[in-house]
Amino acid sequence: MIASCEDGTQESRAEERMAATSSIRDLYDQFFDARKMTDLAFASDSEFYQDSINEMFSGYNKLLSSGDVKGDTLIAMCFGPFIYYALPASEHFSEIIFSCPNDKSIQELEKWLKNEPDALDWSHVAKFICELEGKSENWMEKLSMLRRKIKKCLKCDVSSGNPLCPIIQPQADCLLLAHCLELFVTDKKSFCDALKNVSSLLKTGGHLIMNVNLNETFFLLGDVKFPHLCIDEGYLKKTLVDAGYVIVEHHVYHRQTNALYDVTDYEGVIILKALKQREI
Repeated sequence: MIASCEDGTQESRAEERMAATSSIRDLYDQFFDARKMTDLAFASDSEFYQDSINEMFSGYNKLLSSGDVKGDTLIAMCFGPFIYYALPASEHFSEIIFSCPNDKSIQELEKWLKNEPDALDWSHVAKFICELEGKSENWMEKLSMLRRKIKKCLKCDVSSGNPLCPIIQPQADCLLLAHCLELFVTDKKSFCDALKNVSSLLKTGGHLIMNVNLNETFFLLGDVKFPHLCIDEGYLKKTLVDAGYVIVEHHVYHRQTNALYDVTDYEGVIILKALKQREI
């Protein structure tokens, strides 16, 4: 009888998590505006961009400089159509599958792939990355190469056992996660479940590249408040190890700007590379 009550409680909690996760997806579907987010965080004159761009892309370059992150397929999962997360790794893979959690972001991504006049402009990011690589004159080719290599734009749902459902995608050599877990879960149990789900897309022996804001609980976009699961460095590392990964390298960058704490309260960013040792 006691076991039955416990089973019922666990089932009730699972249902509550599913309902809360669905509510977050609905919030993004209705109110997330990739163009507003770009102006806030990724435009060349944005305080957040200036605060983090040097450190973040320097970190990506360090993770990729060993030459071990490479292969046929990279799956990039991002909370919006922000292709610059995949830009540093583009030359290391034959094809890239790019996924976002809502239809509006997919539409913006497709505009960029078609090079439409009103597409989001990532030229300033490409220039900076190429400068870091010592190839400052190659930024236009860098963007063109990424366009050629992105073969699919897919919608993702990290709460699903197959995050790219209904597409059955072969496991990739590398999985890049850019803020797509912690923004779409409600608690640490849901985070572990989401990590397990997305890890099914990665081959054993493949690399995980992950970008997470540390100790963030929210961000504002216009007058809409989006929740963010508060994660610290220790918890993230332990969760990855428990999920079958070995952390190869990581870099932590602390927030420099004291402005706009009413817009978002993140304290820093961690960028890491991990090797998937086993299925869970």
